[in-house]
Formats: sequence, C-alpha cells, structure tokens
Amino acid sequence: MIAMPCTVLIENSNRRITVEQNEILLTALLSRGVRFAYSCQSGNCGACKCQLVAGQVEALPFSDGALSPVERERGIILACRSLVRSDLTIHLSTPAETDAA
Repeated sequence: MIAMPCTVLIENSNRRITVEQNEILLTALLSRGVRFAYSCQSGNCGACKCQLVAGQVEALPFSDGALSPVERERGIILACRSLVRSDLTIHLSTPAETDAA
C-alpha cells in the first residue's frame, strides 16, 4: 500500500500541515515546527494529549493510566501513539505555535 499525503488541520490555530499517511502524529507535528508538549513518547505519561475532532488515526498500544475512559469517549488521543490514517482535524490544549522560519 502506498502512503498518501494527508492534511492535519490544527483547529485552534487554523494551521494546516501536510503529513504522510502512517506517520506518527507527534513526530509529524514536531518535524513541521509545531510546538507541542510531550515527554515519554511511549504512551505512558499522557503529556501529548490532544482532541481528535475529525478523521481517523490508528491507536498504538499505550498505558491505561495515560488516558481515562472518559477522555477516550471525548475523542482525546495520545499524539505519540497515533498513526495518521486520513485527513485530520485536531484541537490542541493550547494553540499551536511554530518555530520562526
């Protein structure tokens, strides 16, 4: 299967980035200059939580303590454990900032 480019709209900053399908969301955000809180990158700490507003990701295994059942019901995902599967709209807990280019 050939990976297709996908668009990620960061809803609360109105920024769009192009990422590859099957790319880990956190890696995609950071490599494109989006400042985003993260720590362990292995699904244990929950620092990289964001809300999936629209689109599909594939959740990789993560610690039960990183996301509560209520958060999962609200569409909260861990960016470090989410493979991009389609165009996405996400909402970051704080508006995304970009590194000056």
